[in-house]
Amino acid sequence: MWDTLLYVALMGVSTYLYTVNYRVLTPPLQLLAINITVTFIATLYAIYIVRVDRKDNIHIYHILSIIQYTLYGLLFSKSIEQRFIKRLIWLSIGLFGSISLILSLTIQSWSQYNSYEITIFNVLISCWSGYYLWRTFVDVKVLALEREALFWVATGLFFTSLGNFFVQGLMDYLITNSEPYALTVYWIHELMDFVLFGIFLLALYVYLRYSPNSHR
Repeated sequence: MWDTLLYVALMGVSTYLYTVNYRVLTPPLQLLAINITVTFIATLYAIYIVRVDRKDNIHIYHILSIIQYTLYGLLFSKSIEQRFIKRLIWLSIGLFGSISLILSLTIQSWSQYNSYEITIFNVLISCWSGYYLWRTFVDVKVLALEREALFWVATGLFFTSLGNFFVQGLMDYLITNSEPYALTVYWIHELMDFVLFGIFLLALYVYLRYSPNSHR
């Protein structure tokens, strides 16, 4: 329980700091701020359902994944200059939402862990974040990467989405066949999310510290 409380506390701090600085953020970082806030609220609601109502909360994550991918997709569409890739991202947002709903209504119901949906989510996020990082190195438009907020955001998403691709892809099977292993895998996933939000905070610090736009 303490690990969940620590994770929620980190999300709460991230939500607060991104919210109070929202007006000086760039459009991509504003989308990240909205994403963090939505994730925080959804997580609190999911905990409330389990702890207070004593009901299953898995359906929340079916919906949350669609919202998260939409916001991440828009973030990268505003950060990547190539029109073809932008259009692919916009197309993927609609396709991901449609496929996710179909999966939730057929193969993995609202009461099952949405491992197929999450697997697709992680593959797509790793593709867009990896592409952004590749273009950043190829175009050489950033003189100091460590001072670029979106570099940290993309790096965090790239590595955690790759890790979660293997971790979360097995979750539905493990929940059904081996709860102890499922719990271990869930802790690994939670650790990755903890690292991701830590990187998001680092990205905000870098932006506020080095971006001239943040001192308007």
